[in-house]
Amino acid sequence: MKSIGLMTALFLVLLAAPVLAAPPQLFNKTITISFTATGVAKLPQGGQRGFSTQVTHIIYVSEAGRLFMRFRASNRRGSMGADAAPGEGRGSFSFQGNRLVGVVPFATGARQLTITFDPGFSSCRASVIEGHSGGVIQRRAPDGRVYEITGGTTSSVRCSMQSGNAFAS
Repeated sequence: MKSIGLMTALFLVLLAAPVLAAPPQLFNKTITISFTATGVAKLPQGGQRGFSTQVTHIIYVSEAGRLFMRFRASNRRGSMGADAAPGEGRGSFSFQGNRLVGVVPFATGARQLTITFDPGFSSCRASVIEGHSGGVIQRRAPDGRVYEITGGTTSSVRCSMQSGNAFAS
């Protein structure tokens, strides 16, 4: 019985290893994902307003395989952003084979970014999905307020890669 438990634990560790480790082909590379988020926001004082926000996520994979990230969002009412070192920030990203999957929580709901790399890890494509429970997404807008979002969609999703650290001066 003890050997079955040990084998199960070893199997789980082996399964988890590829999820956590960055592929060495991505070391010292920068990945940029950009898209447009559109929809209708309920205003705090009542009523609704359409929005279109440009969103960019920049991810640098260091020579040690650590992820450094920058987030930016802007629309005609403002802009916001944040930088995060490994283990910091509100989202979580992990490698799953040739994919990097990130989940970014909102006040209510979340956004999932999935970046799929070609077999040589020289190009990428991305998809963006927003999820919610009970049909409600609440997220902070570039103007700093939290809005309830209805009819939200993402479009013009782009993914690009470059060698080196985009954050280096």
